[in-house]
Amino acid sequence: MFNPSITSFLCLLLIAPAALATTNENLGITLLAKGSIQAERYGAQTAIKRLSNVYRSDIIRSAKDSTAQFRMVDDAYIELYENSELRLENYQLNADGKHGNVLMELLSGGLRTISGAIGKQNKSEYQLKTPTATIGIRGTFYEVALAKEGMYLAAWKGGITVKTYSGACDLRIGSGQAANFAFVNHSGQCELLQEAPRIFTEKKTKPRSNATTIAMLPNASFESQVLVKPRDGNLPEEPELARKAIIITPSSAAVKGSASEDEQGTPTLKLKNEYLHTSIDHVKQNEKPLNQFDVKWGRWADYTAQSGSPITNQQGLMWISYQGTPKTILEQRSGSATYSHLLASSAQSSMGTVSQLKVGMNINFDSGKVTNGQISANVPNHTWQGQFDGQLSSGDLKLNFQGGQLTNDTTHHASQVNGSISGDFVGNSGQGIVGGFNMTDRTNAANNINGAFLIQQPDGN
Repeated sequence: MFNPSITSFLCLLLIAPAALATTNENLGITLLAKGSIQAERYGAQTAIKRLSNVYRSDIIRSAKDSTAQFRMVDDAYIELYENSELRLENYQLNADGKHGNVLMELLSGGLRTISGAIGKQNKSEYQLKTPTATIGIRGTFYEVALAKEGMYLAAWKGGITVKTYSGACDLRIGSGQAANFAFVNHSGQCELLQEAPRIFTEKKTKPRSNATTIAMLPNASFESQVLVKPRDGNLPEEPELARKAIIITPSSAAVKGSASEDEQGTPTLKLKNEYLHTSIDHVKQNEKPLNQFDVKWGRWADYTAQSGSPITNQQGLMWISYQGTPKTILEQRSGSATYSHLLASSAQSSMGTVSQLKVGMNINFDSGKVTNGQISANVPNHTWQGQFDGQLSSGDLKLNFQGGQLTNDTTHHASQVNGSISGDFVGNSGQGIVGGFNMTDRTNAANNINGAFLIQQPDGN
């Protein structure tokens, strides 16, 4: 004869592991924890550090001057503002790697996110709840900020849907819509905004002087998107661009974009929301530097920019097309590495033939800090030199040109230069860095240099 108490106890033993497994469901990993980041779990507070897992039902809180970044199970990225609170109610990726279910709740503060696989096939799979509305996705890159006066929304890429609980608002913003930004007041009423609110373009935290500032999605890239207008529905749809790209012109910065597959030196290039094209007779250069890295670069004498109507640019440009190292690989790297061994380069200057190009930098994969960035090159009777630093966050390498000099080798007179530099990891383990740069003499803008480089660690690893 069974004892009812024992039977009940055995049932609890059988049920408890399943319940615990649901509670302990791993939803993602922490890429960055700057300042004080806590997770409320099982009623207790747990400190969140870099590479900490986050779990279903976690309530994640960031303190003042504190931010966090997470990579979720579907490869989505979430960056949490300071003074924010986010509840991870559910984040489940199905076995097919395409479908699942996301339900999160932003209780205070703000976040920005690049969405992953979930929601791209079926938009109803993804929901972010806020105090006044539910947000769905129609794209991959959006931002939400809760302020005293209400909620601000930005659709930087793709679009989002907003449904307020009061029923006063049901709208879409982003690609193909009338605006990319919106405001929702506490009554659930919506207002479209034609420009990005300051809450999105000003810095979210005040970094300490001895801290490494790392931003997964730099605010500069947000500000550059403010002037982007919704795509004209009468224009033909451009193809999806499968490759990454760096684009350099003599008069503007070296900027990351994307490129289509191409063997003729005429890839379609996308810079922000602008598509750039050229014809085969305007290709000055087209080459693949090394077989072991999936990198191509070339120069155009002329190109057309399609922004509603074609605009011909006579300055030309240099482009670099490549397949970058998977971010998941870079996120697992630790320690420090020096990249200084030049494998290939292509540079030109208004002052004559370029020789002895040198590029180097140190990268700390634990802090994400880039230091000792140096670039130099010789032209007839002169030497170009530049200094840069930067940061690595969520697998994205952001380099910042800090200044430089153009020195006359005979008189030793040096003038200051303006410049820019951009780079990205290549190779199956990030053993190489491909980049583009330009420098211009502040005293005489006719003196300039620009080009591309491919460097690796001296030991090749």
